[in-house]
Amino acid sequence: MKKIANALLCVSMLGAAAVHAEGLSIGGSLASTKWKGDDIGGLSTDKSATGGKIYGGYSFTPNFGLEAGYATFGKYQSAAGSLKADGFYADAVGTLPLGNGFSALGRVGVFNGKLDSSLGGDDRGTSYKVGAGVQYDFDPKLGIRGEWERYRFDALGSKSNADMYSVGLNYKF
Repeated sequence: MKKIANALLCVSMLGAAAVHAEGLSIGGSLASTKWKGDDIGGLSTDKSATGGKIYGGYSFTPNFGLEAGYATFGKYQSAAGSLKADGFYADAVGTLPLGNGFSALGRVGVFNGKLDSSLGGDDRGTSYKVGAGVQYDFDPKLGIRGEWERYRFDALGSKSNADMYSVGLNYKF
């Protein structure tokens, strides 16, 4: 909970600074997540959960920007135990206008993820992430995004992936 509060504070500070700068944006998404790692404790694991993300960003041009945020992937469970996953990320985001308010998005970045296992404690590691999606802008300030992102976890002695399928709002200042 403390991490979410810190991330919200950071995004709020970006929003406060937006009065004095062009190109700033904030957003948040709700997501369905899929764990692509080993089963927990060797037992059949529910590899689906509900997650989400919040972020702040800056667009340097209409086609290129940077975003940083916090993502949570929910809790994956088996009869042997559970695994919680979350982390912070920074992405380079490319935008390709398609017309009529639609844009295609592509992203690549770094991800500092934490895995918290009921079987073996917790561990944090830094790896990569990639993603793609579409955005529809209702007006010059407000848009809705649909995205797929793959986050790579390098923690607890394994290199596992989690996919996030999200829908959310993006607000440009």
